[in-house]
Amino acid sequence: MKEILHSIGFDEKESKIYLALLKAGQSSVSGLLKHTQIERRTIYDVLERLVQKGHASYFEENKTKIFIPTKPEVILTELEQKKAMFEKIIPKLSQLEKNPKEVKVEILKGIKGLTTIFHEIVEKNQNHISFGDLSPLIYKKKYNRLIKQFLSTIEKKGLKEKIIYTKGDNIEKIKNGQYRFVEKEMVFPTPTLIYGNTIIQYVYTDPITIIKITSKEIANTHKKYFNYFWKLAKKK
Repeated sequence: MKEILHSIGFDEKESKIYLALLKAGQSSVSGLLKHTQIERRTIYDVLERLVQKGHASYFEENKTKIFIPTKPEVILTELEQKKAMFEKIIPKLSQLEKNPKEVKVEILKGIKGLTTIFHEIVEKNQNHISFGDLSPLIYKKKYNRLIKQFLSTIEKKGLKEKIIYTKGDNIEKIKNGQYRFVEKEMVFPTPTLIYGNTIIQYVYTDPITIIKITSKEIANTHKKYFNYFWKLAKKK
């Protein structure tokens, strides 16, 4: 739950205190101190931020502030309203964009980075191909749920994927996917995902580092490389 709260703007301590408030229904600072083990001064600061963001409110009882969490449904409604407002100005924002350069390189990190990439694939209805050593991404528990959700979404949308993976890896598959494996010594060390004119390369730091390259020419080169190994790879 905390990872999802982080993705919508809660920091670590805000998540902890908000969840504690939800469990308690309402609480004073002293009550939160017992349940969170966070230093009193910090609790005051975090509660102030939660109130400013609209994620909590309070009333006074016997000169003591009692804090109440905003219902999750209310927060969801606010997020949907913000999304709707932002969607209205996207055409104007797009007009402000300069013509993209021939090659654009971006660096993304962790869960947020993966979410951004997966969301772009879904929103643009892009089929994708992937090759390289995917095992650290597949078996890392903190990414597993996000990957399964992404695969379930693209499967429902009828999107396709072609994956070359390492022999022995237990990868998740979708109905419209095609899968072939190669021996470990043939696996390219840098795992790569390609959709449209975008190349994604994963660097297994903690959190994961994602290099996003946008270039038609580079994408086409990687696709040729993929097709060469696809012919050499074997079906299970």
